[in-house]
Parts: sequence; C-alpha cells; structure tokens
Amino acid sequence: MSEASQPNHWKVLMLEDNEDDALLIVNHLETHGCEISWERIETEHDLRAMLRDQQWDVVLSDYTMPVFDGAQALRVVRELTPDLPFVFVSGTLGEKAAVAAIKGGAQDFVVKHDLSRLTPTVERAIADQALQKKHRLAQDVLRKLSQAVEQAADSIFITNRDGEFEYVNPAFEQMTGYQADSTQGHTPSLLKSPEQDPSAYSELWHTVLSKQVYRGTLRNRKQNGETFFEEKVITPLVNPAGQITHFVSTGRDITERVQAEDDRTRLNAILEATTDVVAIADAKGKVIYLNKAGHSLLANARCETAVETASPNASNALDAAHELIRGALAQAEKHGVWERESMLEDASGQGIYLDQVVMAHRDQSGRIAYYSTIARNISERKQFEAELQHQATHDLLTGLANRVLLAEQLQTEMNRSKRLNCLTAVIFLDMDNFKRVNDSLGHSIGDQLLQQVSVRLGRHIRPNDILARYGGDEFVIVASDLQEPDAIPAILDKVKRAFEQPVRIARQDVFVSFSAGVAVYPDDGDSVETLLRNADSAMYQSKANGGRSFHFYAPAMNARQQRLLALESELHWALEREEFLIHYQPQAELESGKVTGVEALIRWNHPEQGLVAPNDFIPLLEETGLIVEVGLWVLRQACQDMLELSRLQGWTPRVSVNLSARQFASGLLAEHVQQVLQETGLAPQQLELEITEQMLINDLDASRKTLEALHALGVTVAIDDFGTGYCSLAYLKRLPLHVLKIDRTFVSELPADSSDMAIVEATILLAHKLDLLVVAEGVETPQQLDTLRALGCDLIQGYYLSKPVTLDALPAATALTL
Repeated sequence: MSEASQPNHWKVLMLEDNEDDALLIVNHLETHGCEISWERIETEHDLRAMLRDQQWDVVLSDYTMPVFDGAQALRVVRELTPDLPFVFVSGTLGEKAAVAAIKGGAQDFVVKHDLSRLTPTVERAIADQALQKKHRLAQDVLRKLSQAVEQAADSIFITNRDGEFEYVNPAFEQMTGYQADSTQGHTPSLLKSPEQDPSAYSELWHTVLSKQVYRGTLRNRKQNGETFFEEKVITPLVNPAGQITHFVSTGRDITERVQAEDDRTRLNAILEATTDVVAIADAKGKVIYLNKAGHSLLANARCETAVETASPNASNALDAAHELIRGALAQAEKHGVWERESMLEDASGQGIYLDQVVMAHRDQSGRIAYYSTIARNISERKQFEAELQHQATHDLLTGLANRVLLAEQLQTEMNRSKRLNCLTAVIFLDMDNFKRVNDSLGHSIGDQLLQQVSVRLGRHIRPNDILARYGGDEFVIVASDLQEPDAIPAILDKVKRAFEQPVRIARQDVFVSFSAGVAVYPDDGDSVETLLRNADSAMYQSKANGGRSFHFYAPAMNARQQRLLALESELHWALEREEFLIHYQPQAELESGKVTGVEALIRWNHPEQGLVAPNDFIPLLEETGLIVEVGLWVLRQACQDMLELSRLQGWTPRVSVNLSARQFASGLLAEHVQQVLQETGLAPQQLELEITEQMLINDLDASRKTLEALHALGVTVAIDDFGTGYCSLAYLKRLPLHVLKIDRTFVSELPADSSDMAIVEATILLAHKLDLLVVAEGVETPQQLDTLRALGCDLIQGYYLSKPVTLDALPAATALTL
C-alpha cells in the first residue's frame, strides 16, 4: 500500500473492456464512502506498464475480455507484485472459474449484477493481503536468518537455560569436530581444556547469569583432543517476564591469530633485545617504530630535521632514524632491498657508522605499504679499519706518510699539476751522519731523534706540502703549486734554517743537517717511481759532494747512477778475476830531494771500460762492504810489490796504504797488518797506513786502541787530508800518530792565496811541535815547491814530481830528484 493510502482511500487499477461497467463500479464505491483514484486498462502491455511505473492498492478485473482475460491478468500481477490485492468483478464468472481464480491467487470475486459485497470485499482483500505480506516478510527474514546461521563462518550454538545443547550450526561441527547429534544431552563443558584457567569459566557464568553479554577468549579442546583458541560471545535470551530461557553462543577460531600475536610478542621481545637498530616507516617514510637499541644509539645523534617535543631524546632518535631511511627510500623502492653504509654524528661530533639494510614492503596491489631498516653499529670496526689503514699508510715511528701513501699522494699531486699546468717538486732528504748517532747513542736515541726531526720538518714546510718518511733517516717533501723551479731553494733554505738550532735529546745537543736531492715534475719524470728515483739520485750526488747541500736532478747524473749500478754488480767479480791493480805515486824529501816513499793507489782495469775512475768504484766498495776484502788485498799486494822493487833495484821505499773506515773500525786491523807483514816479510817501518780525521772521532776509545796496537807493530800512521775534517787539534798529541798530510786544496793556490799560506804554515809549525812529519799533496808547480820548502815542509807528493805509475815504471820515477 502506498504511503498516501488510508482506509477507504484507495488507488484502483481496473482491467475492464466496458467503460460503462467501470464507471458503475467506481460510482458504487464512491457512494459507499470510498475515495478512489483509478485507471482503466484493457491490455497486458498496459498492465505491465502500470505495475512498473506506479503503486496500487488493489486490482479490480473483469474475468472475460476480448483482448486480455482475467486469468492471464492474475498471473501477470502475481508475477510482478505478489502482494498486490486482486479481486475479480465479473458478470460471467462461474463457480468452477471462481475456485480456479481463488487458487490462482485472487483474494475474492464479486458479480457485476450484485455489487453489494464490493466495498467490504475490497476492504477485506486489502487488509488480508497486507497481513499476508507481513507474514511472508517475517517468514522470509526467518528463512534468511536460518540460512545465515547455517552458512555462518562463525560457530553458533544455542542451549537451554541449563546449558544443554539444543542447536549447533555446521561451523561449530567443523570447528570442534563434534556432530550435532553427538552434542544432544551435553553441555559446552565437553569443550573444556585442562590448559584453560578455571577462573575464566567463573567469570563467564557470572556474566551471563547477570543477563549480560559475555565476551572473551577461551582455550578449548576439539573432539580429537587438539586445543584451539576461541573468541566467544555468549548472549542470554530473556523472555518478557525477565527470565533467561536460552543462551546463544557465537565463536571464532582465532588460534592462528593468537599464535601470530605470540609470534609478534616474541619478535617484539627480540627486536627490543637486539643491539641492532630496527625501525619501521610508513609508505611516506615517517618512522612509526624504533626499537630500544635505536632509541639508545640515536638519542644523541645530530639531525637536520630535529623537532622540539616534550620528549626530546625520543624525538631526536626518531628524527635520526628518519634520516637513515629517507636517504635510501628511492633505491629501496626501486630494488626492493638496498644495502649501504651510513654515518651520523653525535653531539660531540664523533661519527656513528652504521651498516644498514633498507627494505620496501608492498601490499597485494603492489603499492608500497611500509619500509623497514636494520642497522648495525660498526663504529668500532670502522675505527679499527681506519687504524689498520693508517698503519698501512703511515710510518709507525713518526706518524708520517710512508712509501705507500707517499706514492698515492704524489700521483694525486702530479695529476693536479698536469691539470693546472704547474710544477711539483720531490725533495729527497737524507740526514748527514745519522749512523754516528745510532752507533754512539744507540738506536733508541736514534728513533727519538727521527721523531723530533719529523716534528720539526712538519712545522717548517708549507701548509699544503706533503711530508713522508721514506725509510731509515730518509724523508721526502712533495711541494706543489710551483710556478718556477726558483721557488724550491727557498723551501730548502727554510728546512735548513729549521735545524740551525740543535735537537736536544738524551741531555745533549745533536746538530742535524741534510743532503737533499730535487726532481721536478714534469721535467724530471712523468711517473711516481721515476721522480722518486731521480730525486734519490740527486741526493746521492749531494752526498758525494760532502753533504749539507742540495742538488737538482740532471739526466747525466741518472745515467751515471745506472752505470754505477752495473759496476756494483761487476765489482763482486773484479777481485776474483784479478782486475784490480795498484799505481804508486812517489813522495820526495825536500831536504835531500830524493824519493823516500810512495802512496799505493788502487785502480780497476775493467775488461770492457778500461781503467775506472776511483771515485766511481771506491764508494761502491764501501757501500757493498767489499772494501774490507779489497783493502786487505791492497795492503798485501803493496807489501809484496815493495819487496819486488827491493829485489829489482836493491832499495825499498816506504809505502803508504789508504785504509777505509770499515777496515779501521773492524777491530781486526792490527791483526790483519801483522799477518800481512809476516806473510810478506816487509819491515814494519817500511809500511805507512793513512787514515782520515773522521775515522778517529767516530769512536775515540776504539781509535786509540787500534793506533796503539799499530804503533806496537812499528807501523807508521798518517792523517790524510788534514784540515778538511772536524777533528780537535787536542787529539793530535793524545794519539800515537806520525805524519800529517796537507790536502791539495790548501796547496793548489800557493803562494798567491794568503789564507792558504797561513793554514799551511800553521799546520807545519804545529806538526813539528808535535814531532810529526808533514807531507804536502797536490804539488804541481815549481812555485808551490819553493814555497813549501821555505815553510819547512818535510815531503811533497804530486804531479810536479810524478803521476801515479805502475810498479814497472816506479824505478824510473823513484830515481828522480828535486
């Protein structure tokens, strides 16, 4: 019935082929107090349209119509609107047709020639149909409710007020394993599990008997003994008298959820206990979870996005975690998993290094659901790696860069110089006389000296220059951004001035100086190895010239070093192959004018190069240690040659043999000399050994013992190159010496140079006061000879008298007189 419908106020749809009959019916209803609105139709098409487009209170239909009969109309109405009242009003409806109509769903019928029943019939039809509709709807609801209970996924059962099962649905059977017939006469206690706390049941009964709904989770047991967790709602049903008649239980198996929650609880405990940082962020990168370790580690981290809150430490930790994730979101979204190392700073500026994995988690549609990260604090490992790296690239003693780091830094500076079109200088420094410090004060003091030297060097180089310890007492300075090589001497001068003051160590002052070699990129080499090698070569040239100076690299110098390297290899075979020989230079007394002695000078007759200059191979003999063996050979050969000379001309001159520093410091010199004299038979007074001032002062106590042993043998000892070293004159009277040899540098300018004249004169007077003979070397002119004779010199040696000659030519040279 439409909302506007009231009793006796109807909307009537009339199926009538006779318009007069229709008017008659309408008139009858209106005269009997009915207020109607109506439409007359004759066809099935119109009927369907009217039922589809409008709502009606009743259908009044003729039974027999030429186009569309009443039985067919009734079927259409019941098809489209089952609850719409339908009454036949016909003049031709027989008893049989009337019964068929009622069975077909018509509410009643009225004959046209007697309409007295029409109004009450319509009223009753409308009322009855409304009641049937209500009943049908209720049945429909009940049917749906029953279907819902039967098909529900949740377990449902109903008990009487005593708790005995009256109904269980299929979901209950499936969940518990108990079939409906097996529950009859039982209560839900058959589901009790011994693992369930009994207090839960007390709470349950107290709730439902109080006519309240119970909600809770019970641990129950299935028919097969398996336990499960059930989320349960029990509702007491109360009748109008307020009495409980039944209990309705709905339940759901939540075992998986409980286990998942247990897993999550355990997982959360693990996450909170782990020392790794664990964080979860939403799809936009906002951190929504941070574990305990994360809060602890990141609470003091510096963050760009820090926000002040009531809990600053917690907020700061979340901000730091956000920064950790934010930088990796794009890569994590692209690759799914992104691994990297991250670094944050704490409040003190120290780095917090993290080994981090960031993962993107997607939902079923493929969209990012959230991000997670696990980060391990690797600060200690990084520090250890840095220490290892530092040890691998830095000298342990001084803390300076070592060879490995020097090579890397030098290559970087070379690349930079090439790009900027400037120069880079490699300055190779070698400490002068460092071995003397080690030998006299010990290696521990030597190490302390190297440490202090490295500190002083570091303070006196330019801020951007590189300082490295190359090894031993060798240092390297790399000076960059140079426009001209002329800037290099200023750098070296600054280093020199840095050591004008001595280094105080072990309660004494140690004066430090360097021999330096310089190679310049790109002129002197285009590789690290070449530059270092060439700077080293230049440094050795500085050493060869007396040290305390610097030399620039020159290609000729490098070629010479290569030649010396080849000679060094061949030197090892020279003695065995008898390639060494001795030349002798006569010494003459000025008083008698006769030759009384000779100096033995070693020569190397190379099979391919001929005679090799002494300055090219004697330093190599010193460096390789062969000088001891070769020096002993010279000593023995000179003694034998003097005896051969005596045999040939019946006269034996005194022979002077130069000693190396290694020979003199070996501690076996006196023993070797005695052995040679015994083997050869040369008289000790015919042998003179030449040493330098430097040999004496290296170890004065050892020097005194050696000289005393030689003196006891009767051998003469001469100081060679006197005046060029640093010997105190006081040692001359303390040591058993016999001869002073004035170096050629003081003789070459005589008599013109007054300074040299004064030095030579003073030396002669000093020597004579100490009962020492004086030999002047390098005499080449008559003027030099006359000057030395006038000054009282004892002997001369030099080209004026004779060049060094072989033993065969020596008789002729010794026959000369002045």
